[in-house]
Amino acid sequence: MLRFLSCSCRQVSHCAKSPVPARYPGLARLHHSALDDEEADSQPHGPLQGIKVLDLGQVVAGNFCGAALAYFGADVTKVEPPGAGDALRSLRTADTSGTSLWWRSYGRNRRCMTVDMRQEEGRQIIKQLANKVDVLVENFRPGVMEKWKLGPKDLKPDLVFARISGYGQTGPKAQLAGYASVCEAYGGFRHLNGFADRPPVRPNMSLGDTLAGLHAAFGIVMALLHRQRHDNKAPGQVVDAAISESMFNMMEGCIPEYAYNGHDRPPSGSTISGVVPSATLQSKDGKYVIIGGNGDSVYSRLMAAVGRPDMSSANPLYATNTHRCQRADEIYKVIGDWVASHTHEEVLAAMAKARVPSGPILSTADIYREEQYRQRNMFETAAPPGGGEEVTLPAMLPVLTGTPGRTKWAGPDLGHHTEEVLREQLKLDDAAIVKLQQQKVI
Repeated sequence: MLRFLSCSCRQVSHCAKSPVPARYPGLARLHHSALDDEEADSQPHGPLQGIKVLDLGQVVAGNFCGAALAYFGADVTKVEPPGAGDALRSLRTADTSGTSLWWRSYGRNRRCMTVDMRQEEGRQIIKQLANKVDVLVENFRPGVMEKWKLGPKDLKPDLVFARISGYGQTGPKAQLAGYASVCEAYGGFRHLNGFADRPPVRPNMSLGDTLAGLHAAFGIVMALLHRQRHDNKAPGQVVDAAISESMFNMMEGCIPEYAYNGHDRPPSGSTISGVVPSATLQSKDGKYVIIGGNGDSVYSRLMAAVGRPDMSSANPLYATNTHRCQRADEIYKVIGDWVASHTHEEVLAAMAKARVPSGPILSTADIYREEQYRQRNMFETAAPPGGGEEVTLPAMLPVLTGTPGRTKWAGPDLGHHTEEVLREQLKLDDAAIVKLQQQKVI
């Protein structure tokens, strides 16, 4: 039976209200917060309880994968190089200790240790740890783990070995460096995202990295399920998750459309080609709203709401989506003019009354105040296991009703669990640990 190990420090409690930051006076927030010991023990653990993971991932993709597994109950040991640690620790806004808030989020729930894998002694530690876990996660350039004799063939045969890279482990581009910015373009996303008469647009987030981490986590769970269905006697397998292919996997019908009739779907600005009406529109007060009126009955209700029931699907000119695509400019002008003559609140109220999907475009600040998110416990507060200030973190998804995930602690300080892991997993004594410290292996 696999053993679930967790840090004895429980940093979060459910449904506690956290103080409102001074910069948001009067703002009430509901948080899904840290559990005290007694309450935590009474709660169901995540579905991955008992699964042990050695996480060698780095920066965004690897860290998101490890965080997702840990959030849903896996015992994840995160390995970083001594000194600076993972690059994510220094990216974007930092807390008062100088540690990135991004790291506090993506580093959550994991036990963090330092090992210098450039040294033979460090690689031996990794090999020993890898042979005691169910899953290994890494996102080094393809071939690096084999060079270190830590590839899938060098470790135990039932290990699930998850590999995240820019272009996959094989093929002519396998050895190329692959950041999200480049791989989002190679996977087709950047071509579609933007306006035809302007340069392709990048969203202000590392979408490709996060999607690759999500695909890797999904692959890991499938590999574990396969092993379980064979009484844990099936050999392990490699989960090969590429950033570019994770974006490619989001390309909907683009490939069959092109293969069938040569249609190369273009960028479409604030609309989506082939579906009418679905657009971003500016209201009288300058705010933007999204209206999705595709679907014959929804479209008819939308046109009635904007005062043009004569343009409903009952009219042969607008009967189907194919007809509406042929008259897209006309339809968008009518809807756009109506939206522009009303405030965004009036637009959304009218759409809700007509049962037409619509909504505002929310910034992070808007989301932080939004009742829907608060009622669904999408904000959690936690402190690092070594102590320090609490930070607010987004919940990780999906929501599971029987075995929910939860935040136990925020991303730990560098090397916080090194000695704990070495003593517990490898049975090293004080003298052996001191020697490794003196050699700068840990």
